Amino acid sequence: MISKILVAVDGSKNAHKAFEYACDLAKKAGASLLILHVSEELGTVGYSINKELELDSREVLQKYQSRAKKVLQTHVDVMEAKANDVAEEVLRTADKENIDTIVVGSRGISEAKMFLLGSVAYKVSHYATRPVVIVR
Repeated sequence: MISKILVAVDGSKNAHKAFEYACDLAKKAGASLLILHVSEELGTVGYSINKELELDSREVLQKYQSRAKKVLQTHVDVMEAKANDVAEEVLRTADKENIDTIVVGSRGISEAKMFLLGSVAYKVSHYATRPVVIVR
């Protein structure tokens, strides 16, 4: 039985498809939804750039939360995080929040880095201890 779903979003086309799938799954299962946006740690980048990225993250989350509340008749939470490894943060959040199913898009905004570091979807599916749905 699915009672808690985590969907990771980054504003990309595939993340939007993953979000729509997660909403549909949550609606059918009567599950709650956690929308997670993880931005990469930029460390020594200027304060103003980090603040701008935080605002972008909040805008992305507000957009998805607003849409989810219109579609679902269940509880919707949003969470933002910063991490050096996005996939690791998705998995950590899933463990911490006791998530039943993780939904991610097949590719996100940082496709260029995928060839060097591996995709977030691949890492999440490889290391997850719970079901993962990868949406194309």
